[in-house]
Amino acid sequence: MASAMLPQQMTMFARKAVVEYPPRGDSADSSGEVEAEDRHRYYIKDDSNGRPVRASEWVSTLMSEAVIISAPSQSVIELSNGKLVFGSRRVANVSDRVATDSYLISPTISNADPASTTGLKKILSSIYTFDMFINNVDRHFGNYLSVDDNGIRRLYAFDYSRALFWNWPWSDFPAINEHTRVYGSILRNLHGFDEKSSADIINRIEGLTQDTIKGFVNSMPTDWISSAPTAQFIKWWGSRAWKTRLVDLRKGISDGTLL
Repeated sequence: MASAMLPQQMTMFARKAVVEYPPRGDSADSSGEVEAEDRHRYYIKDDSNGRPVRASEWVSTLMSEAVIISAPSQSVIELSNGKLVFGSRRVANVSDRVATDSYLISPTISNADPASTTGLKKILSSIYTFDMFINNVDRHFGNYLSVDDNGIRRLYAFDYSRALFWNWPWSDFPAINEHTRVYGSILRNLHGFDEKSSADIINRIEGLTQDTIKGFVNSMPTDWISSAPTAQFIKWWGSRAWKTRLVDLRKGISDGTLL
């Protein structure tokens, strides 16, 4: 069977899975892992609980990179049964879960040495702000990756399954009892919060045009989500409601009601 083509806007083919592995038990939305024809390992996601996980992952990851928040590179993966799923490429030399957790919960004073990411507070503040905007309710220690890159610690954010289209249309920001707020509070107590980095993220989001967002949506397989929510999301971008969300996010960060 010929490799499945992506929509016309894309200039690449889906990567075929050569070997498929079952999901592990530590991720509620994972569909497992694959070794793809490009000789890279990918963590894959299909839709779960009737929610458009693949679409949420795809668009959110593109948006995160656009506003300068690093995430593992993404691909469309074609399984042996012909189905197209979201793939997140495994980062080389990634630290194990225990090492990353330890890195995150070590107070800033110990994270400021040469073997650490410069400005961990800034990175975490940026990620938190982005998560709040896209209504990601599930940011916790398990969806950060860290890498020891020749003595410099790199930090990535991944897993946007429960963001964007998961609860679209949005009625509010993530609630105080949801993972993003709970773990965000823990990390702020350890590292502080950088309002300038937060404001920079909001400004970058504001700078993304409707055409850019439309391009992100149109770059994924069309059967990952129905046209109605994506059309609503594109129309919403740049609207009065979109501007109000940015204003409310700025205010909530400034006065602490969204921290």
